[in-house]
Amino acid sequence: MAGIEVEGMDELLAKLENMSNKVSNVITKTALEASAVPVLEDAKSTSVFSDRSGKLRDGLKIGKIKTKNGEKYIEIGIAKEDVSEIFYGKFIEWGASNQATRPFLQLALEKNRNKIKEIMTATLKEGLGL
Repeated sequence: MAGIEVEGMDELLAKLENMSNKVSNVITKTALEASAVPVLEDAKSTSVFSDRSGKLRDGLKIGKIKTKNGEKYIEIGIAKEDVSEIFYGKFIEWGASNQATRPFLQLALEKNRNKIKEIMTATLKEGLGL
């Protein structure tokens, strides 16, 4: 039997795997960002706090995608280390020594758990062509 030898096959396989990782990252990014939208909208429309200036509501954002222990996640709202103009939002969410917690971000997340799953499933299926 005749054997076929292909030069550059290892390079081709490496490029295909790299391309697969890039496509996977794009699909994951799209799914995470899309699923964060309803949580952000609910957090902005809450009545838990009074926002006369509108700065806190306007300042709530969808953050960058991060990876921890091999799992990707996206931050929504206010980071604990936030020192921006809306820093006081973290005291509303997590409380302070003389201030009780009045969570609005956690409530928005809990309220939208099923919607998040639906959006992520639909976005991943669409991205994978299923």
